[in-house]
Amino acid sequence: MTETFNRAIAHFNAEDYRAALLAFEERWYADRSDFLRALIQLCNALNQLRIGLVTAPRRSLASADRLLAGCPLRCEGLDVNALRTHIASLRACIPDDLETGAGRVDWAAVPRMQLVVTEALG
Repeated sequence: MTETFNRAIAHFNAEDYRAALLAFEERWYADRSDFLRALIQLCNALNQLRIGLVTAPRRSLASADRLLAGCPLRCEGLDVNALRTHIASLRACIPDDLETGAGRVDWAAVPRMQLVVTEALG
């Protein structure tokens, strides 16, 4: 675990998704994994939902879920299934027929998640 990754987690948990995205990207430059790419896309989607976009976040969330589908159940201490469940709940709050410019998702109704890093047992 690196200081950069821990910083990204702290930003995410504080709902500072832009700063989390930048910290995850900083880590991604050294480790271009699908897992980190998925976290970057998740942060980007959350940041965009907050400012009222819906079309791009819908695509980013779908891509993040596809990337996580190929990951082990635990990556860097994070529960991948919990991430995928959270992404599914985010996708469910974006109506299929809603596009950017035609409406927005109520940010207060968007589900939140705290990222919790746990050490592997055994």
